[in-house]
Amino acid sequence: MQHSRMFTRQELDRYFASYVGMEGGNPRAAVWICDRSPAWSEPIVAPLHPHLAPPAWDAVFRQQHRQDMAKWFGHQCVARIMAAARAEALGVRLGDHDWEHYYWGHLYSPVGAEFRLSLFPLPAHVDGRTTWSKAFRGQPELIPQKRYVALCRDGERFRFIARTCERWRPKVVICLSHRHTDEYIEAFSLDGVAGEEHALRPADQARRLHLFTRGDTTWIICPAIGGSAGMTSQVQLDAFGKFIGARLAASDFRHCLDLAAHVPAAQPQPQPERYAVAPVAVAEREIAPRMRPGLAWGEAAMGNCETYA
Repeated sequence: MQHSRMFTRQELDRYFASYVGMEGGNPRAAVWICDRSPAWSEPIVAPLHPHLAPPAWDAVFRQQHRQDMAKWFGHQCVARIMAAARAEALGVRLGDHDWEHYYWGHLYSPVGAEFRLSLFPLPAHVDGRTTWSKAFRGQPELIPQKRYVALCRDGERFRFIARTCERWRPKVVICLSHRHTDEYIEAFSLDGVAGEEHALRPADQARRLHLFTRGDTTWIICPAIGGSAGMTSQVQLDAFGKFIGARLAASDFRHCLDLAAHVPAAQPQPQPERYAVAPVAVAEREIAPRMRPGLAWGEAAMGNCETYA
């Protein structure tokens, strides 16, 4: 792939120390949801402008992506978790369709109850066909991939995340996938903080949670969404949401006391088929505005999540 020019380590470090590669929402929210890497990326072309304001699923975004949203199973699973958390915090019964109302009207909204971020700004895998070295050919600060990882961990990216978390002090930070525990601990400066184990035991298989608490914030390192060892069933997602909701207050959901109040009048019909992951544009080429799949690269929707659209 052709790049507009070669970027220095300082330029990339400054660019990555921002909201680049984050799904967004409301950083003031009580709940943060953290992935290791995003499922999409913007073109890396000159000039590199750090994203100083977080993106969000506002009304314009929802209108532009109404058809796409029906296929974003991973985000639909998050909506089920948050709907269960809301019901627990408000002390109301969780309705069968609450997650749908939450997804279409509230998830990742600018004034919502959650904020979605990622430790690293670029997808771990490009498109399943293009190797990392080929995708970023001509960018020596990004090749090999471990050099890019070191830039984020040792540079300003992780510091930006830590500063932002310290500024807004969410009540709960959900860290997806135990595989990345060491990186979560490093990014949020949890080394030395005593952790505790909790077994989430709904009606089906138990899922292990690792909790760290510092001040008013609790970090919950949990299984990924999807996969044989991840959280996939409605029972698991609802139980996890209730577990989170016990740490929240009714005021954390004051924007959605009436879930159905802001739901679009007509939603696209469910699309049960698996979606295709769009390639990352790392060169100077056009991509559809903010096209993104709902799960991490190469992580297909699994289990009951496929029925959530």
